[in-house]
Amino acid sequence: MKNFISTTVKEHEILTPDDGYHYFFGYYDLPATDLAGRHLCHRVSFMDRLQEADDIAELGYVQDGAFTPFATTTAWNFQQGSLLQFHPTKNDTVFYNSCQNGVFCTATHDLKTGEIRYTDFPAAAISADGKWGLGINFARVFAFRPGYGYAGATDDYADVNAPAEDGVFLIDMEKGNSALLVSYAEIQGIAGFGEEEKLLVNHINFSPDCDHYAMLVRNFPMPGQKGWTTSLVLGDRSGNIRTVLKNTMVSHYRWVNDREFVLYGTVDEHPGMFILDMFSGAWQELHTPYFCRKGLADIHCNLLPDGKYIIGDGYPIEGYRYLIAYNRETGASKALFGAATVSPPVMDVRCDLHARFSADGKWITYDTTENGKRQIAAIPTDVLSF
Repeated sequence: MKNFISTTVKEHEILTPDDGYHYFFGYYDLPATDLAGRHLCHRVSFMDRLQEADDIAELGYVQDGAFTPFATTTAWNFQQGSLLQFHPTKNDTVFYNSCQNGVFCTATHDLKTGEIRYTDFPAAAISADGKWGLGINFARVFAFRPGYGYAGATDDYADVNAPAEDGVFLIDMEKGNSALLVSYAEIQGIAGFGEEEKLLVNHINFSPDCDHYAMLVRNFPMPGQKGWTTSLVLGDRSGNIRTVLKNTMVSHYRWVNDREFVLYGTVDEHPGMFILDMFSGAWQELHTPYFCRKGLADIHCNLLPDGKYIIGDGYPIEGYRYLIAYNRETGASKALFGAATVSPPVMDVRCDLHARFSADGKWITYDTTENGKRQIAAIPTDVLSF
């Protein structure tokens, strides 16, 4: 492992201030920056325990080393934050999840005017045109994996394995109203789960054309079962769903285009990184010695906007989190750097790099604990010149 990569981050810049707080952005597949150079972030006072119902995260952006707050929320976690992100088509506008009068929702916040609109249901994904959201029950997710759900709410269907009243909700982000799109009762058989298995949707995301979406359907571990199984399901805004991969392991993914998918998981009983056609089921394995190196596991896969490079980080090896890159044109792969990591006392409090590209494509930014606290750092994308 000593020859794997240098254990220092080269030519990187810490973006967040050193003011005694912890800063992080969240997930790898959300737009964290705008063309004005602002980087969205969460600011919290702790990093070594799970969030509780009354823990407040300040929301704001950093620019030129200064933090500018604009809101607070109690609907957040350390893995995905509050799903804070820039609106894809409207300048000076952001989305984030919030809790209003004890109810989770999504805020559309105009940073210039201060106007805030709230939806009646919290979005777990927002379409590339900003018009649609996909909502899931975050209280149910919290019971499954606290690092991806929100504390402080009760799952009304906690005792029901596949409720007909809960599932995936389609949200009109402009009008603010939602409706059940597909229920767990409908998902259950199609996704290959039995009546004795309690289900939830963990990760969900729109395709670039905004018409389709992918979701990972999982079961709460059964007695004697190690972990959970996952089915990768494709849906559309009309309520149709079909299973692409059934009862296997799929961890993280990213849409490449309107029909192709890059994922880390197991296809035909073979683990690895794949390009998968979500409609035909055809797949191609990405042969890289780094993405699938023993110990990394569970790659958070992301793409440069032009699609040439895939980057991703896995779990720590000998105390370092590594950022890996793959050139789709040449098939070459490279480990870019290793960042020292602090081992948390609770797994879901960990700090993944969750590397993402800036809006102008010039920077890769990531969350890090290399200095013993949560910070946001950046490296130039010219490290991908291979």
